[in-house]
Amino acid sequence: MKFVTGYKKGAFLTLAAALAVIFAATIVMNALREYDAVRPVEFFIAPICAAAAALFIRENKTEGTLVVAALLSTTCADFFMVILEDFYLISLTFFSAAQLLYYARILLARAKEGKKYIAASVCIRAAVSIAVCAAAPFVVPQAGALAAFAAFYFINLAANCAEACVLCVYVKGRGRQTIFSAITFAAGLALFVGCDVCVALNVARVAGITLGDGAIYAVNILIWIFYAPSQAALALSATARLNKNLNEEPLGAEKKELR
Repeated sequence: MKFVTGYKKGAFLTLAAALAVIFAATIVMNALREYDAVRPVEFFIAPICAAAAALFIRENKTEGTLVVAALLSTTCADFFMVILEDFYLISLTFFSAAQLLYYARILLARAKEGKKYIAASVCIRAAVSIAVCAAAPFVVPQAGALAAFAAFYFINLAANCAEACVLCVYVKGRGRQTIFSAITFAAGLALFVGCDVCVALNVARVAGITLGDGAIYAVNILIWIFYAPSQAALALSATARLNKNLNEEPLGAEKKELR
């Protein structure tokens, strides 16, 4: 763990151990069908990952801040969906905000390609999002506005995952830490996709699709098998900048120079 040194190593290992315990407890309690009791445990996954990512903000100010903000937005989404078990539109709004923050990081990483690339990327994604959101309520009329919000969120998650995978090739030659950051970023988003596919299967009855009890039981466990590692991988992606052209000095560097 060359990217973790000094006091940060102890803090990072403590958070990693806490996440491991929570992950294990989440899987076991879901396997035992303790769905109500496990919710407060599940909630702490995202905030622990946000705290871990925050350890790297000093060295990775802009991208690190985007990752932490996205994880905090995910925490807010989990509060409404996992703890309150209500306000799903608000929850999806926070989940969507997280994906837009990850998209901002992707655009930052590709900034070298110029404004034309960024403008084209934004316009294409906006057009696809509008089209899918407009169609969603007609495809799943039972869900109404919730279908449009869910469609916007998932189309951005899927697009982020695809672009993050491309980034793994794009950053080739930028150093081991940058490549590690790109791989964990792509892996985190891919696992997030897997989690949300399971969530969709869990609520498939809204669209008139009925799954057996055994399938629902398995899906409830798979959701968390995907979710915790996805947030951990996204937090680890904050260890290095994907855009090494950013001339950022670590926070506090100016003070050291004065000394």
